[in-house]
Amino acid sequence: MRYLPQTVPTVLEAARNTGGVEVVYVDNGSTDGSYEYLASIEGCRVERRQQASIAGLRNLGASQARGEYLSFLDADCAIGPRYFDEAIDVMRSSMAAATGYEVQMPSVLHWIPKTWHDLHAVGSDRDVQWINSANFFISREIFERIGGFREDLRTGEDTEIGQRLIRAGFRLRADRRVAATHFGNPQSISDFYRRSVWHALGMFGTVNRDGIDRPTAMMLVHLLATIAGVLVLIGGPFGWLGRGLIVVLLQLLVPALTVAYRAWRGRRAMNIPRGVFLYWLYFWARLQALVLVLRGNSDAYVK
Repeated sequence: MRYLPQTVPTVLEAARNTGGVEVVYVDNGSTDGSYEYLASIEGCRVERRQQASIAGLRNLGASQARGEYLSFLDADCAIGPRYFDEAIDVMRSSMAAATGYEVQMPSVLHWIPKTWHDLHAVGSDRDVQWINSANFFISREIFERIGGFREDLRTGEDTEIGQRLIRAGFRLRADRRVAATHFGNPQSISDFYRRSVWHALGMFGTVNRDGIDRPTAMMLVHLLATIAGVLVLIGGPFGWLGRGLIVVLLQLLVPALTVAYRAWRGRRAMNIPRGVFLYWLYFWARLQALVLVLRGNSDAYVK
């Protein structure tokens, strides 16, 4: 409910400008007035489902629509007035199966989401391996052909469906014309950490016989570096000060390498110390998610 009055009008405006767009919201048992607010707005259809995965909610919404294309947007995302026209044009001109674009940040922003966005934003139109399902536009026929989102995944459904689309020979096209502004960004270190744990709960959805994705691989390297640091701390050949320095360097190794890669790929200035700190938290969050998944406790985790 915190974001709906800011985002719903942009969706309805874009729908009116294009014409023939059905707007379907799926409520997952909200208790903050979201359902009542949406049900009161002309032009919105609201479905309710209790305790479903994000993938299950998205599939339910898709099943209620009849159009040639499906557009998935998170409730805390706002879009431009020509969003649907632009998305359809990208699909037809590129012959891609799906389109979208990395979510954009609002003008006033806390340092955590700003740093994280600067690390990951590419800022160019290109073919990609996956598209964030907060802003995901796909051919309905292809979506149904590949079976939609995997409902057994707690998170990571967008990365997994991207893998299946690529393996099936389809293209995914990121285009800046299909942009959405994301408002629900973390505003504290604890919020960032909890979200990182939650997002990582579906990490095994992208692990298959072809290999593992880069974040999972780097998480495992970080785990090995942590184990090596513990061994050095217990029985290393140096004094306590030397061993402590080695432990710190091992802890920062994978985060620093990741930030260096991001800086090289993005070709732009960014806050390196903050980036290393956030990635250090990120890899520890993924390790906590790994423990939760292996212990079978992931369903109880709330971000």
